[in-house]
Amino acid sequence: MKLVEALHEVAQRQPNTIGLKCPVHNQGLQYRTKTFQELDHAVDLLATYLLTHQITAGKKIVLLLPPGESLLITVFALLRLGAIPVVIDPGMGFKNFFHCVCRVQPHGLIGCQRARLLYYLIRPCIHFSSVVFLSKSFKKRLLTHDFSCHLQPNADDNRTAAVLFTSGSTGHPKGAVYTYAAFNAQMEALIHGFGIQPGEVDLPLLPVFSLYNPAMGLTTVVPEMDPAHPSTLNPAKIAQSIIANQVTHSFGSPRLWTKIVDYCEAQHLQFPSVKRLFLAGAPVHPTLLQRAQALVPNGQVLTPYGATEALPIAYISATEVIQNTYQRTVQGHGTCVGHPMPDVQVRIIPITQSAFEVLPESLPLGTIGEITVTAPYISQSYLNDPEATQKAKVPDASGRIWHRMGDVGYMDTEGRLWFCGRKIERVVTDTQTFYTDCCEAVFNTNPRVFRTALIAYKTKNGIQPAIVVELKPGIAKSELPSIFQELRTLAKQHSITERIRHFGYYPAFPVDVRHNAKIHRLTLQQYFAKHSRRIHALD
Repeated sequence: MKLVEALHEVAQRQPNTIGLKCPVHNQGLQYRTKTFQELDHAVDLLATYLLTHQITAGKKIVLLLPPGESLLITVFALLRLGAIPVVIDPGMGFKNFFHCVCRVQPHGLIGCQRARLLYYLIRPCIHFSSVVFLSKSFKKRLLTHDFSCHLQPNADDNRTAAVLFTSGSTGHPKGAVYTYAAFNAQMEALIHGFGIQPGEVDLPLLPVFSLYNPAMGLTTVVPEMDPAHPSTLNPAKIAQSIIANQVTHSFGSPRLWTKIVDYCEAQHLQFPSVKRLFLAGAPVHPTLLQRAQALVPNGQVLTPYGATEALPIAYISATEVIQNTYQRTVQGHGTCVGHPMPDVQVRIIPITQSAFEVLPESLPLGTIGEITVTAPYISQSYLNDPEATQKAKVPDASGRIWHRMGDVGYMDTEGRLWFCGRKIERVVTDTQTFYTDCCEAVFNTNPRVFRTALIAYKTKNGIQPAIVVELKPGIAKSELPSIFQELRTLAKQHSITERIRHFGYYPAFPVDVRHNAKIHRLTLQQYFAKHSRRIHALD
């Protein structure tokens, strides 16, 4: 199946099926809808218009559009032209956004009306040969000009199709280059790996994951939420939308689904139509998996593992976590992310910050190292970032490119992959290396603790591991001394944590905007480096 041609084929097979439902703001469960045939025609109409405005094959076009109708139609229009959509996370902040645009050196920009100010801020530094704003008046004018043609895509699948920027949560954001071949393979992996069928209904809480839906014949229900500030999500609106639209498929972060689960439990709601619920973006606590599974009595809760550059890599079901792997996680053995997808190969290599000319051989089973992966759909380079490309993309002896995930973990004897944390966030001392996911899981079992973060703390005896605590709602700071004592007692029970004796408190952890779940541990580390008296040492 080819992504560019798939929407046109779906429109011919299912012309009158609703392909897109966009909520009317603050109007309850009212939606603006488009059939697949209407979506296909709108794509042809916009593509023809853009072609007459010098947006042609090979040109890089930055998109400043909210999730929904405009984004879907524009992406497919650009792909049909052979132009290259550049997708940058709106929540990464202006400084990071500006650096991303400068690195891309785009030919054009397509944005919504609200993006005009951002355009005016970057215009003095970036020359755009084509700029289009999709205002309401523009859309009306476009519809009055019934000039369109169905453009036949170029047959070369090795051309650049799109550039998708990483969130930059543990480094500077990088533009992952995707080819048409990679997109096609990724779509096939989603269809065959998870049994996705035409006619299903998706409510995506991360907008980028809705881009394949029209090509797969899925109806997209756009959630009423702000993608730049996902933490402001109203769980009641999401729950009502899932029930009213008979949603079968949804993807979101653990933090967002915690809010939805809390609401549904209070209201005694379930989602019987949901077949698969994906929780990803950060490690998911088994308690949340168990609670989420109770919401979908006819479906599965799954936690896929991957990255912007490589997705999906592996996945595991809530049932397997609860029944088989959770006990090892709370004992400090990391988080099991499941078996690799059928077309994915995983190799665990020695941990180093250096680049490799050739990929090393895999470490023995059970040995923690850096996770590297290869698949037909991994991104093989970063746009205009040769240094990052050289470090992250490594050929093996046959010349096949592997992607260094920047994560550490190991393979077990059953062929499952275990995640132990980000490479850059591990704490290395003179006597031991401490891994975030291994250590934090031990301390997160404390009933008064919401979550913890492992950081490196500098003492007169050198670098030491420290655990920072965020308390559950309703737990007073006055309880911290006894909580720290309980955590120290927990630490002594496991070899991976027995040397952790420094503890601190932070009221609300800094997290990434995209998933609202990944802890910015390096930010916490910088904070406590400046406020060292707020770290308490216990015997």
